[in-house]
Amino acid sequence: MLEWAGSLWQAAGAVPGGQWALVISVLSGLLYVAGTWTHGYFRSRGLPFSSPLPFLGNMAPLTFGSLSFNDYAEKMYYQFQDYSVFGIFQFMTPVVFVRDPEIIKKLAVKDFDHFVDHQTLLTEKLDPLMAKNLFALRGQEWRDMRATLSPAFTASKMRNIFKLVDQCGCQTVEFLKEEIRKSPLKVYEADMKDFFTRFTNDVIATTAFGIQCDSLRDRRNAFYVMGRDLTNTKGLRTLLFLGYLLSPKLMEILNLPFIPPKVRDFFHGSVHETIRERQKQGIFRPDMLQLLMQARAGQLKAEAGDEEEVVTGARKLQLTDTDITAQAVIFFFAGFDTVSTLMCFSALELARQPGVQQRLQRDVDAAVERSGGQLTYETVQDLKYLDMVLNEVLRLYPPVAFLNRKCVADYTIEATGNLPSYTIKKEDIVWFAASALHRDPKYWSNPNVFDPERFSEENKANIKPFTYMPFGVGPRLCIGSRFALMETKIALAHILHHFSFVCTGKTPKVVKFAKRDFNASVEGGFWLGIAPRAK
Repeated sequence: MLEWAGSLWQAAGAVPGGQWALVISVLSGLLYVAGTWTHGYFRSRGLPFSSPLPFLGNMAPLTFGSLSFNDYAEKMYYQFQDYSVFGIFQFMTPVVFVRDPEIIKKLAVKDFDHFVDHQTLLTEKLDPLMAKNLFALRGQEWRDMRATLSPAFTASKMRNIFKLVDQCGCQTVEFLKEEIRKSPLKVYEADMKDFFTRFTNDVIATTAFGIQCDSLRDRRNAFYVMGRDLTNTKGLRTLLFLGYLLSPKLMEILNLPFIPPKVRDFFHGSVHETIRERQKQGIFRPDMLQLLMQARAGQLKAEAGDEEEVVTGARKLQLTDTDITAQAVIFFFAGFDTVSTLMCFSALELARQPGVQQRLQRDVDAAVERSGGQLTYETVQDLKYLDMVLNEVLRLYPPVAFLNRKCVADYTIEATGNLPSYTIKKEDIVWFAASALHRDPKYWSNPNVFDPERFSEENKANIKPFTYMPFGVGPRLCIGSRFALMETKIALAHILHHFSFVCTGKTPKVVKFAKRDFNASVEGGFWLGIAPRAK
């Protein structure tokens, strides 16, 4: 390397002074060509597109943190209002941006076989746990894993896991009672992100890894510390994510995995040790890890009465410890951060909408009374107004701004309006802006107003299909959505039965999405108070 640098320096010194301008011009020209060589992709094929910058494409607002992912999605969505499809550039990669729900339906459901895969961001060599989880798997591997795992998320399996989650809810209530007794103002004030991630950490620890934690009291337990590191999506981790969008191969060459090695080793070791101990001692525990062990043994089946998901073309899969760990880790990642974010936005809206909160509390009280003073699986499932509230929270604050697909075989979109027919080529990336569709006034009246009545039995039939996609769409819909909603409902029902969410001096007056976090978050944090109810 030093010899090469010395030779380059000698060559530079041999350039006559008057020719430096020419050398710089040539190098600048080559650099410009390198940074723009894909920019003619849509022009040559007749698709309108957003003007890109060299190397950055249309990603400058995200790269430099001037817009949040949600605000960026909305900006791009409205840039071409008269077109159902247009092009943008994810750095140097052309992306087909679809804003028409009817076309989304065709791509994600009707003609799913052309768009089976998600965009590849991490290679197995670089980060096996992130590359081998269900979300990242492609083609036949995805079909096999989806078919293997789907019986683990049926209603009967959720009923069996309910008790473990409910124990975490009871533990949280006792913690709040203790803290409020110690508070001079009789209010527990906290950033709800910290509060709810401690709850979701304990839920995932017990349901996915078979480990019991009490993170609200034992605030530095190893599982929580490693979980925070795993799910950190701020600062340098956001830059890493942008790096994977730029070039997964480059990130592999630079050896920059998303999961730090110490975190990877911790979770892999936890799963391996628990599996071996259960096999040795003959231990059976009704949790997700046990279900994955049953899946490996070929013993995991849907039970009578379950709605079993059918995955066409799936084959029997032999799960390794790495496969099991990868599924447990993505389950943790989604449960720790995504579900806690749903809880945070729910708490924030309830504090800002006391009438909604009071109605919800009456429903919870009545349901608990009907079930003999405790929450049951059936009680939680019957909380219909809570379903409406959560659906509205997910509309305004979906877990991710974009859904993506990768085309696996050439696909032609028929001509619509002022757009001629267009062929999406194999390997092309497609984006659906879920967050922008959720707030489009074309499909939602007063879209920025929080109104759970949109999802009442009378009104939800009026929702245009494929304008509401909080957990994804089509066969690649999030497999854990049923669990995520059950966990959220248990947490909120326990809290609302005893307490109320209240605004404090630290509560943001206006909800602004945080700009340097690729998951939805709020500038200034989710600061709220939790106070005893005046019954």
